[in-house]
Amino acid sequence: MKKYFSILYRSAAENFLAGLKPENRHAKKAAKIFLLQTALMSSRTRVTIRDIAREAGVSTATVSRVMNNPDTVSRRTLETVNAVIARHGYLSDGIAVSLALARTLTIGVVIPTITNSIYAASTQAIQGAARAAGYTVLLGVSEFSPTTEDQLIRQLLKRRVDGLILTGVERSSEIYESIGAARIPFVVTWKQADAAAGMASVSFDNYQGARLAMSHLVELGHRRIGLVCGRSKLNDRARERRRAYQDVMREIGTDVRHDWVHEADFDHAEGRRAMQKLLAAPSRPTAVFCANDIQAIGALFECQEQGIEVPGQISIVGFDDVPAAQYVRPQLTTIRVPAQAMGEIAAKRLLEAIDRRGEPVGQTLPVELVVRGTTRQAQD
Repeated sequence: MKKYFSILYRSAAENFLAGLKPENRHAKKAAKIFLLQTALMSSRTRVTIRDIAREAGVSTATVSRVMNNPDTVSRRTLETVNAVIARHGYLSDGIAVSLALARTLTIGVVIPTITNSIYAASTQAIQGAARAAGYTVLLGVSEFSPTTEDQLIRQLLKRRVDGLILTGVERSSEIYESIGAARIPFVVTWKQADAAAGMASVSFDNYQGARLAMSHLVELGHRRIGLVCGRSKLNDRARERRRAYQDVMREIGTDVRHDWVHEADFDHAEGRRAMQKLLAAPSRPTAVFCANDIQAIGALFECQEQGIEVPGQISIVGFDDVPAAQYVRPQLTTIRVPAQAMGEIAAKRLLEAIDRRGEPVGQTLPVELVVRGTTRQAQD
């Protein structure tokens, strides 16, 4: 009877609230408080996981597996429990679960951008692995701003995430101290971390990947090679790729001209602008290494706009192997990075560390040169 009157009064309050004029602020506030109170009253009588288990004839652990890891139960059990859940409109009490496990069942992920499909692929893999383990991913996008990244990490720590997956190594010591104080594990991706410094990374070698791209151009006879890369001051991955370019140029005895090196943001327009400058250089390069595919595709578009034949007059190599690399014409020669595998393994390593309350185990993944249509033998 109490539940019946709660529903009745709630309905009346909702109708009352809907009919109020905008200027009736105090009445609106009172109605909203009443709605909140009745919602709390009704929540006290809602169905629990024990009720679902009793009606379905299974244990509470089985109900939990049906909701979080359905692949681990039989089809018959899955259908039986889901039917009871649907009949009652049951949702598990996340707060109660968190208190029981001393966890929030969330992990924080911070990436620099969502406009680059390579980061999307990695993040999707992280979410898939986390979801299979019953965890929710809280995602932050820094837009390549160290200040924004610091703020996002602090916000995730305030939400008491059980672990973090970060992009790159370079950030303030205060942030690492805050993570340490929170006593949660973290994994670095997209850049190898120093295990001796107590960091675990699931990544690939940016320096060696860039050397692989440069070696391909050198083997084709190119000596005048330009570089388009990210802003190395703010990006440790871009810095490693630039360092590889400089080392290879030094090894082949070619001085690095200032008008052959251009740092820019990671987008098509910036790649086009950088290529404009390279094509206008007094001694034009015969090849260009773009330290990511987005810039490389922009550079390719600029060459086509100016009537410069690729690879006939200039060769281009990218880095990442985004899906679009195989759809542009000519198809882009690039370095394939294991974005999806990296995300999946990073999530699994982090979840393992959360379960055993220890430190994650790092892993270095291989990269691969994918030769397509934008590179050929140097013509001079």
